[in-house]
Amino acid sequence: MNEAELVLTHLLNCDRMSLYLNKDINLSKDKSAQLSSILQRRMLGEPVQYILGETEFMGFKFKIDKRALIPRPETEVLVEQALEKLNQAGIFSPKILDLGTGSGCIAIAMAKNLPRADVWASDISEEALRLAEENAGLNNVEVKFVQSDIFSALKAGTYKFDLIISNPPYVSTEEFNSLAKEIFFEPELALKAGSDGLDFYRRIISQAAGYLNDGGLLTFELGLNQAYFVKEMLEKAGFDGLALIKDYNDIERIVMSKKGLSKNG
Repeated sequence: MNEAELVLTHLLNCDRMSLYLNKDINLSKDKSAQLSSILQRRMLGEPVQYILGETEFMGFKFKIDKRALIPRPETEVLVEQALEKLNQAGIFSPKILDLGTGSGCIAIAMAKNLPRADVWASDISEEALRLAEENAGLNNVEVKFVQSDIFSALKAGTYKFDLIISNPPYVSTEEFNSLAKEIFFEPELALKAGSDGLDFYRRIISQAAGYLNDGGLLTFELGLNQAYFVKEMLEKAGFDGLALIKDYNDIERIVMSKKGLSKNG
């Protein structure tokens, strides 16, 4: 939905189709005042999702506020591709780890689509984890949340996963300073990733094999023009079956890879 549709469906407590089927709906004085407040905050650059306190991801409703990054449509592509790969591999009860879960949107969407999955999610931010736990309750799924800086709270060799999935911070220091004003309402911790925007890919890839079953999948969302560099990191670390997937804007946004059977963790 576009922003106008998001605001009006929120105010009128209806779905998008009802919005267009009932064209004679009039806003009450109270609703008009709420709309005016929303528009004033939006004019100051605050993202509409934060103003409304909610958003949709993969067709599921999520509570969203400044504790975590706003879920993007591009991240839906990440989840869709991961689900497809697991299905192709015949893994219907996977153990999944979502690194840097934020609002919990990836982990929760995986759990909703794979009821038999054992889904784990980590984040360094205690506030983000509280929000993710609220969203898991809202969507009636069980996810094991762990406060962890990447893998720090998970002992290598003890925890093994069929899929590690992540939309990590990937904005470079230089790029961060030129972002649109809306972005500065979102947590800097979830965005910045060093001078070239690749810090978290380096950290995750260097350790991931120790947390994957043989043939396990490692998949990331990518920033603009990062595909070549992340693909090279994965190849050097011994991952194979590499594939790059484009998003709705024809940008290489997702990289899929697999831990080789001969690579020891």
